[in-house]
Amino acid sequence: MKKLKTAILIFLSVLFFSTLFFFFPPKKLIGQLPFLNRFYNNTSLEIVTQRGKAKIWINEKDYGETPVTVQDLPEGNYLVEMEKIAPEDAFYKKHSFNIELTKNTTARMDIEIGPEDLLHGSILYYSPMKTSPDKGYLTVTCSTNDSKIYVNGEFTNRASLTNIELEKGEQKIKVENDGYIGIELPVNIRENYQLNLKIYQLPIPISLED
Repeated sequence: MKKLKTAILIFLSVLFFSTLFFFFPPKKLIGQLPFLNRFYNNTSLEIVTQRGKAKIWINEKDYGETPVTVQDLPEGNYLVEMEKIAPEDAFYKKHSFNIELTKNTTARMDIEIGPEDLLHGSILYYSPMKTSPDKGYLTVTCSTNDSKIYVNGEFTNRASLTNIELEKGEQKIKVENDGYIGIELPVNIRENYQLNLKIYQLPIPISLED
């Protein structure tokens, strides 16, 4: 009889924890525990806009106007929506971005919203990846196909880079393209991480002279 009670107790325990982890995955559950959540939810997202302000929504939650810094987020995929604050008759669209946040990192969006679908600026975030000691990886994607990508002043490739290995620490990235506004920014390469950098370029405005 005692063995039967023990077997039933074990069965009920397994059933309970299986149900608990199904509805509340361990990562999500740990992130909700007092005191532990501050160590687990240690990811940040910074959003700034150039030349004006924008309304921000993250996973459909209203976060007000730029600049926005959200701290203590759990890692995971996030939907960021941006809408330039402008007169109703202005030709600006609401833009959506999918950002992957990794524990113990800071992601940054520095974007100028132009008319229609035009954007200018950069989005960067980290993904965990095993690297050599004192090394890290960089991946760059550009919005224009003929963009020239420079790393520390050296031409590297056009349009995109995939998993190039660099020394950890600050590196300087420059992107140029004929007819488009160039972008130059410092980035921080981290050991055991891949830095994902997305670049958007606005066309150079055409000045009409009489």
